[in-house]
Amino acid sequence: MHGFRASRELYHHARAPRPLPARHLIMDAAPARAPRAALATLCVLFALAACGGGGSASPAPAPPATSSTAVLSVALAGGASPGIDHLWVTVTGLALHADATRVYGDGDPGWVLQTLAAPLTLDLADPALAQGQSVSLLKQSVGALGSYAQLRLLLATPDPNATLAASAAAKGLTFNDQVQVTDASGTHVVPLEIPWPLAGIRLLGAFNLGADATTPLTIEWNAQDSLVRRATADGNPRFTLRNELQLYNQQLLTALGDGNLQINGSIFDSISGQLDTGQFCTGASRAGCIHDVVASATSLSADGRFHVPVRSVNVNASGGFVLYPLPTGSLYDVVIHGGNMETIVVRQVFVDPTGLLRPAPTALSSATTPFVPVLDTGEHAVRVANALAPAGSRVYFGQTVAGSGGGLGGADVPYAIAAGTADPLGGQLVSAVTLPAGPLHDAVFDASTDGNGVPPTLRTLAQAEGLGAWTVWSQGTLADAAGPALTLAAAADSVNAPAPVRRAGFADASLTVSLSGSSSNGADHAELIVANDGGTVAVADVSAQLATHGGTTVLTLPAGSTAAAPAAAVYRLALRTWAAAAPVASARWARAAGLVDLSAASAASAALTLP
Repeated sequence: MHGFRASRELYHHARAPRPLPARHLIMDAAPARAPRAALATLCVLFALAACGGGGSASPAPAPPATSSTAVLSVALAGGASPGIDHLWVTVTGLALHADATRVYGDGDPGWVLQTLAAPLTLDLADPALAQGQSVSLLKQSVGALGSYAQLRLLLATPDPNATLAASAAAKGLTFNDQVQVTDASGTHVVPLEIPWPLAGIRLLGAFNLGADATTPLTIEWNAQDSLVRRATADGNPRFTLRNELQLYNQQLLTALGDGNLQINGSIFDSISGQLDTGQFCTGASRAGCIHDVVASATSLSADGRFHVPVRSVNVNASGGFVLYPLPTGSLYDVVIHGGNMETIVVRQVFVDPTGLLRPAPTALSSATTPFVPVLDTGEHAVRVANALAPAGSRVYFGQTVAGSGGGLGGADVPYAIAAGTADPLGGQLVSAVTLPAGPLHDAVFDASTDGNGVPPTLRTLAQAEGLGAWTVWSQGTLADAAGPALTLAAAADSVNAPAPVRRAGFADASLTVSLSGSSSNGADHAELIVANDGGTVAVADVSAQLATHGGTTVLTLPAGSTAAAPAAAVYRLALRTWAAAAPVASARWARAAGLVDLSAASAASAALTLP
């Protein structure tokens, strides 16, 4: 049957053209409607049964569930990565817990560890993982049934002196987790600096492991939002991590109990589209042509003040994009923006993950009737002039469709379009943020007529902030909420970004860290790094203590707790040393053995030995 077929294969390699991983429903950039008879049959299957999701890196039969086990299926997808050549990560396993406040490594017996048979190394900036495709990390039986509140993605250590996993060596990598970028000074390959890789990367989200059922989860790792560029004196970039990963629970999409349903060219809970590429850049130059285009499905932020991306992908060289997977929901506003391009917004886009109300995937446009983006070379760079507090905060630039509503009380709220994250040492953004020029091109999706590959009619309008003007706001650490927003005039080339605000339940506390010993690598630079489950919270330059064989540093950190930010005041400490003559190869890390818990304390102390 053309519309779907059952398959016993568990994987089609992520690099193969137009991959169709079994157990995931993968679609083309411009899908055709599947026959209604096939889709009607599929609707019945959705209503009656359950199966898993995700492709896998090598074929392996799924273990059968028994009356006392569940099958957990977890896949990993890439996302938007403009300006990043490669983002390699090496995954070693997963950890689960029913309590969102627990921190991995705390010794709690409630942790459920799922180790991969062998580490898996993936390039999350590869186009094969940014267009709806994903790679299965595992699909295996889990005996610990019940409801869970968090999942941890466990990674191999990226330190320069760490043992290279066989999967990373097979890819020709230098580090287990590494970033490659190309700029005016050349191509740079550097490790992804993760202060505590063994603690994993936390993803909050409720899911259930039930007997005789498969639970499919997908993780999105989006380089655009997660990578933080550090300042350096030698011109070689450094990158650390801000935890902006997304967890999608796809239990609603399961069908056929064994998890092996494959649908050719059809995913119900997806949004696809096609752009005309006549103005796209085709060579290395980015002057006078459209480049680095990103499509995002957005939803209202938790505080109701902004539209924020919940799934972002690169628009490929052929102009296509697929927003899949998506969170559990039916309405999204889609934002398409890029270099030298006026921004497109399509509001209230409807998807139906069951196929019951809409018997086809949602295609905003197609190869025969694409969106035609407007070339506009008036984009300009804006420098964030002030140091952000807390350091490591993220600054957002958004624009608002007048009369769109959608916010609390029906208010018009901005769409986050561009952003930059400050270096956690000093709080300054390393690079200016480039903002697209021109008006917005806006449409409202009509579920009765749109979504079949013919784009809705776009209207051109000035932003509610004023033509070319922007709304600016900031988001801090886990202990902070978005602060007040300000308006940036269209011609402004710098801004003093507003500071985030501390969440209720948190206050300042002091952490005293004692260093001792001697460096073993001829280091002349040293940083003390404090991190929590959101990423790096604070960095202190302690280079002066190398010559004195140690000393004392006092840091001010948030202390307290709130259900809105579990474990925000539970910290880990790391020390990184390096020699300026060879900053990457000479880098060494030391990490404190225990946790620093300021959830109910106003002061704490810790000690580290120079590596």
